[in-house]
Amino acid sequence: MTIGELLKDYRIKQGKNQREFIAGIVSQSYYSKVEKEIHRITADDLLEILNHNGIPVKEFFEKLEIDPNQWQIDKINKLMEEITEASYSEQAIDQIRKIREKAQKLDLNPELKEEALLIIEGFIELEKDDPETFDEKLRTKLKEKIFMMPEYNTYRLSLYANFIDLYDFDSNLQIIRQINKVLERKTIERQEEILFAIVLNVLGQAVKEKKYDKTDEIINLVNQIKVIPELFLYREMLTFYEELIAYHFDKKQEHIRKCKLILESCEWGGMQVYGEEMKKFFDEYKDQ
Repeated sequence: MTIGELLKDYRIKQGKNQREFIAGIVSQSYYSKVEKEIHRITADDLLEILNHNGIPVKEFFEKLEIDPNQWQIDKINKLMEEITEASYSEQAIDQIRKIREKAQKLDLNPELKEEALLIIEGFIELEKDDPETFDEKLRTKLKEKIFMMPEYNTYRLSLYANFIDLYDFDSNLQIIRQINKVLERKTIERQEEILFAIVLNVLGQAVKEKKYDKTDEIINLVNQIKVIPELFLYREMLTFYEELIAYHFDKKQEHIRKCKLILESCEWGGMQVYGEEMKKFFDEYKDQ
């Protein structure tokens, strides 16, 4: 049982609604997402809620299904965050290789370590531009790793979002349809952010493969997501792809003008490397 599920179980047993249960410790909208496992709760807020409702802390944590490897998983997640940041730098491959060296020195469960190193090798592989240098064996191994995971959770979908290019567009379209069916039945942590990342990466692939007629279905997955500050860049880049795709249908220069403004905003916002990469993409594919 997760923290959110266990809190909900105690709340219902006490016959309280969410407002009564949290007593202003956190906002009701935030707490609602904690119960749904969309947001995490801080240790301080959790302890305060437990104390307010007379729930013994020891009893609560004994009921949780705590992964004994969680501290190791946290270390791996930290490495993945470093890789994501490194991917936006001019020396991406060199920085990711340094992170790989760091991972090799970590005292981790052998299975977890092997998985982490495989994923890091995957990030290095995807930095390659020349198909002649592709490691097809490694790419197949990564695809099998993602496919064999038992459920669509935050970790699996984040991994898939980063390795979209391992699949062709039509395969990704089928995978996205399957993901959408799963997310209609349950929510996951960071769902909106991950969906945006998946959609943007697949739209880039659609442009490369000239599959413009199949993009509406993908765009609709995220078009209704409420834009908050943390999602602004995703929403802006979605508009970039929408305008670029529209240009391929009607050739109106207004679409090109908007694309250029969005790319300029990346530079203004301090994302020069990302902006330069997207400008190269734009220059290469705008007239194809």
